[in-house]
Amino acid sequence: MGKGSRHMEWMKQVAVALGFALAYEAAHPFSPPQFGLGSALRLLWLLFLPYRYWPALAVGEFVPNFLAVYPCLEQFGALWVAFRSIPPLVFMMPVVWFCRARLALFPSKRLINIKALLVGVVATSLVLTAYTCIAMTLAHLQPNTSPATWGIASCFFIGFYFAMLAVVPWPLIARFELRPGRWREKLRRGLQSRLLLEGLTILLPITVLLALLSNRSGPNYAQFVLMAMFLPVAWLTLRHGWRGAALGGTFTLVGAVCVLPSQMMLQADPFVIQTEVFLALAITILFAVGARISEQLLQGQRANDDRHLARQSYQQGEQRLRNVAQALDISAGRLHLMLNRLLRQMQHLHPYIENEASYQQAMSAHQEIHQLAESIHPTAWRERGLPAALQESLGRALDDAGIAYRCHITGRGFTRMQPAVLAAAYRAACEAVAHISGRLACSSIRLTLRGGETHRMRWLVVRIEGVMDDAKVARAIHDAEGRRSLTAKLGASGLDRDQLREQVRIFDGELHYHCGVERIRLSVLLHDARASADDAAPVRLWVS
Repeated sequence: MGKGSRHMEWMKQVAVALGFALAYEAAHPFSPPQFGLGSALRLLWLLFLPYRYWPALAVGEFVPNFLAVYPCLEQFGALWVAFRSIPPLVFMMPVVWFCRARLALFPSKRLINIKALLVGVVATSLVLTAYTCIAMTLAHLQPNTSPATWGIASCFFIGFYFAMLAVVPWPLIARFELRPGRWREKLRRGLQSRLLLEGLTILLPITVLLALLSNRSGPNYAQFVLMAMFLPVAWLTLRHGWRGAALGGTFTLVGAVCVLPSQMMLQADPFVIQTEVFLALAITILFAVGARISEQLLQGQRANDDRHLARQSYQQGEQRLRNVAQALDISAGRLHLMLNRLLRQMQHLHPYIENEASYQQAMSAHQEIHQLAESIHPTAWRERGLPAALQESLGRALDDAGIAYRCHITGRGFTRMQPAVLAAAYRAACEAVAHISGRLACSSIRLTLRGGETHRMRWLVVRIEGVMDDAKVARAIHDAEGRRSLTAKLGASGLDRDQLREQVRIFDGELHYHCGVERIRLSVLLHDARASADDAAPVRLWVS
């Protein structure tokens, strides 16, 4: 039995070495400098296989690696051949071991520590970059060879990082989703999921369109177009968590790699480097944000009481919207500063080039990101509360649509209301405004917000009244574009009355609707939810 077990173990070691060697050779032709597919392959094998098979992986990479570098002995010298014969996977092993053993990359059989995964991806990319630069330095000892510069090192790092960020999450998702005995059901549900549907029908066409637009634009405009690729990924992340970030990040990174030429990378073109660094940073942030969103959703699903679960999920959703809006505002500011710095550098390098058009485009990109953040969670709401959001954000959107607006706020107790109730009041007001303003005859809207307390139960009433005037239809047709964009500006979902009524019932509320010839009135009553006795546990970036 002992000899048979040892023989079987040796056969497994040989199979692992042979399998990795074949996979390495198959991936090598598809590993351009801007997308190091081989680096992602190495990381995946180190993540999935037990430690006892790691020596077999090193042997499996050593053989094809040595056969590839030995013919260059006369060209680059024996020192270079000796160093390049060492598999890069050997230098990645300590980093991956640290992430698995010390950073708890897999806290359990059904959890992934996204923070540890991102640390491992960055660290292994740095290790492979250092390995490549050392090899280039040794090759530079021979004549007619190019030295390793910081620009080239940055390009190689981004190439390794892009490949790992685009490829590694998917086998991890498959490992946790397609568990034994349930893989067929999971596969069927995955093919029918809204994530895949929205990714293929919305995100993928937008990414391809931006890639084609970047390919046909000038260098200055192409950079801004490529940077805008992260916006649909942010939208998908907001809806589906870290899986949305993984799907959108893969499409975005692959699209950017297909557009950016490898010759410009090897020449360390600053525009290419800045674009790649921005996309890598944006996708990484979205992975972290998506992990937090996924964890908050997971915590909400574990609640026992259905009504409490619905309220908690609603509040967490609003908090996610707030976090994403703040992140977008910060990203918009950073993007604005980076583009201004880039334009100043261009002015110093080429003082006779007119940068006015580029500056206008940079300002336009900053404004679009800011408007997206405002539609998700208005700044007035975050800084001055619900009354300011109803007066300023709604008023600004309706004014742009050519609809008169008045807001009247009475009562007391707004500061003591639960955030979920205030959020539900704002969202209900936005849905009602979008519903009523959809009629072309709507010329003005009046909103009344009233709060109070009865028998120690706090309540909130939102009443939206729209005035219908057939004489203003011509003006409404003239402002049709502004009205069509009103729903998006308000962040409304276009709910009908039945869907809005179900949402109001989460807070023990009621909805009343009255449609007359000259007026349409929609009233919403919400009751404050009692605070939970226990505070929520600290959110960790662990997702299943």
